[in-house]
Amino acid sequence: MTLGKQIKHFRTERGFSQPELAELAGIEQSYLSKLENGKSVPSNDIFRQLLAALSLSTQEFIEALDTDKHKQQLNLIPDIELLLAQKNKMNVQNLRRYLYISGILLIIGVTLFYTGSSKQLFNETRYQYQSHGLVMIDEPDDIFSSWRHRIDTDGEAGRALMKERRLEMENRRDNSFLLTTENRGPEFTMVLENGKRHYFFDNEERIPKPVNAWLQILGVLLVTSGLIGFVLEKRFNKL
Repeated sequence: MTLGKQIKHFRTERGFSQPELAELAGIEQSYLSKLENGKSVPSNDIFRQLLAALSLSTQEFIEALDTDKHKQQLNLIPDIELLLAQKNKMNVQNLRRYLYISGILLIIGVTLFYTGSSKQLFNETRYQYQSHGLVMIDEPDDIFSSWRHRIDTDGEAGRALMKERRLEMENRRDNSFLLTTENRGPEFTMVLENGKRHYFFDNEERIPKPVNAWLQILGVLLVTSGLIGFVLEKRFNKL
C-alpha cells in the first residue's frame, strides 16, 4: 500500500469525506486529492496535521505500508524517516543479539557433545586391582609372588623351609579387589596401619553412564539450533 492509499484507507475507515478530512487537517480538498492519488507528498507539518485529524500515531500509520518498497518516498517525511531509522537500528540490534545467541548455542552444544563422547567428566572406565594379602612393612612389596625366589631350596632343610613357607603364605593369603576410575598403572602399593597391600592391575571394564548419552543428545540439539539460527538469518536478509 502506498502513502496516498494509506491516507485514503484511514479516511474512509473513519467515515470522512475528502472535504471533511481536508477541513479537519486545514488543507485544500484538491491538495488532499493529490495526496491520495500519489501525485504529491505531504510536508512534515501537513503529515502531522493529517495524523491529528485521523487520530493516528506515525507508527500506526506506517504499519500496513511496505516501507522497503516505498522507502524513498517515505523518507521525504522527516517523522517517518526518523521512525524507520529507529526501527532499523532496533532490527540490527535484535539481529546481532540473535546471532550471539546462535553462536553461544553452537559453543555450548559442541562442548556438551565433546564432554559426553569423551567421557572425561563422567568416566565410564573402571580399573580393577587385586592384592593377594597383607604385606609386612619390612617385607618386599611383591612378597606373595617372589617369596620362592628368596629361599635356598638346597638340601632337606631347604625343602622343609620351602614347605613351611608355602603353608605360611597360603594362610596369609587374603585376596582384596579395588575398583577405581583412576588408572594407577600396572601396580602400586597402599600403606596401611598394620602393614601394606601391593595391588596389581587385574581387569578393565566399562560401565555406561546415561548422563554421557544425554550430554551428547543435548549437544546435538543445541548445535542444530545454532546452525538453524544462522541459516534463518541469511534467508531473512535475502528477503
